[in-house]
Amino acid sequence: MRLIDCARQAGVTTDTLRHYLRVGLVEVEDRTDNGYRTFSERSVARVRFIRGALALGFTLKDAGELIEMGQRGELPCSRARTLLDQRLAEQGRQLDDIVRLHRRMQRAVADWKRRPDGVPDGHSVCGLIEGFAANPVLAARRDRGAAAPKRGEG
Repeated sequence: MRLIDCARQAGVTTDTLRHYLRVGLVEVEDRTDNGYRTFSERSVARVRFIRGALALGFTLKDAGELIEMGQRGELPCSRARTLLDQRLAEQGRQLDDIVRLHRRMQRAVADWKRRPDGVPDGHSVCGLIEGFAANPVLAARRDRGAAAPKRGEG
């Protein structure tokens, strides 16, 4: 089958399939007499595997590693478990960062509703941002949910 047919059957765009070809995740089965690349059902299955891996949070590099293991006759499932544990931990850290950012944004919005717009004076761009960012230590403590230290504790 031609590239466009392989892409359609696998549920990806032709650009995506071309990218997978460029990075070596999918290989051309053969070429027609007029130079068209041809693909097999195996290619479609490979692209579907890659899509499934990406949907679970694996990277293209991860998918390539698992594919190579399978081609060498190794069992990639154990490695997939390890990689997914790593990706899950990374996602957890990113989620924590996003939650902290969201809280900071909420505080800024609430704070800014009580403050007037400033007039640029040549030293300041936006007093709202500069005033909020002036105390990053306090902002970080608030992000973690920690109270400011009491007198004598800090």
